[in-house]
Amino acid sequence: MGWLSMGVPLRDRLRDVYLRLRGYMLSPFICRRIGPREVRGVERILFIRYDRIGDMVLSTPAFRAVKAIFPHAEVIVLASERNHEVILHNPHVDRIIIYKGPLRSIGEIRRLGIDLVIDLINTYELGPALIAYLSGARYRMGFEVAGREVFFNLRGARLEPVKQLAEHILDLVKSLDGGVGEYRPEIFLTDEEEERAERLLQEMGLDLRPRIVVHPGGYYQSQRWPADRFARLVERIRQDLRAGVLMIGGVGEEVIIGRIKGICREDIPSLTGVSLRETMAAISRCDLFVGNNSGPLHIASTLGLPTVSIVGPTITPLWLPYGSNHIVLRKELDCSPCTRGVCRDHTCMESIPVEEVFKALVLQMERFGYC
Repeated sequence: MGWLSMGVPLRDRLRDVYLRLRGYMLSPFICRRIGPREVRGVERILFIRYDRIGDMVLSTPAFRAVKAIFPHAEVIVLASERNHEVILHNPHVDRIIIYKGPLRSIGEIRRLGIDLVIDLINTYELGPALIAYLSGARYRMGFEVAGREVFFNLRGARLEPVKQLAEHILDLVKSLDGGVGEYRPEIFLTDEEEERAERLLQEMGLDLRPRIVVHPGGYYQSQRWPADRFARLVERIRQDLRAGVLMIGGVGEEVIIGRIKGICREDIPSLTGVSLRETMAAISRCDLFVGNNSGPLHIASTLGLPTVSIVGPTITPLWLPYGSNHIVLRKELDCSPCTRGVCRDHTCMESIPVEEVFKALVLQMERFGYC
């Protein structure tokens, strides 16, 4: 956690001190670790991942990997109402449980007779690790952060900001069997979903190619590039590149998209208020992505789209898009990465001009033969 204490506000430094103290105080209670060769009779495996959409996308390599280790085991994922659609139709996931709060979820999990729990939550929260402990599973593992390991009996991994999150998650599963191959994040859309999305885009007048999908939202306020700059960027794409533009937004992001549409002189096709599956299918029918560091960015990169992302206080490379076909725009400031959800100054995002994003997008179009 050392990166949290460099050039960050006092509140974050105090949090860093608290987490270090918590880890120190819990360390005497850490139980004996079971070696991977002692793990036997695994018939049901539970993954805990009930947080955000992008986190679920980046966790998908673990499902394929654990199936390679335990091919006959049932793989169950404790997901959220918000992120579970990411793993629908995933052939490596046998069952999805929707998180309904700790007490109801623990009761449901215990009735399943879980043998192995893998907690994929990569923050310092104790709640998911406690669910793993109370699940009744013989074997439990997860990221060892600030004493969370007191609830596990298999050695996990320490999360350091030197690799992308999908790699960390795969390393966690690999600790069960070092022979696991290299797997990428994956999303499984049906032919029907893609065909329906194509018809929708055609009806919206998006017959120009390339189609560029734009996501101006983000889970945290600090991750959002200003809406007026997105408006100027969209106008330049339409006028200078003659490309099709589709703006997308999730729950609560209609206001941001409405603000952008109000600034633009032309009507810009947008997709809001639809299911995550429909959004993912629409992204799959586009050619490039530009937007903030968010769930749709990780969906786009997983679906094979080249991306241009605007990154603010995010820890890098931990939260960067997976793969090499991406351009990440980020300003290295004394206060970054601060990991704060809300920022009064927003300097890291305000420092990225429209022209810089537009040039990066043009470069991506040239690299992939669109201009």
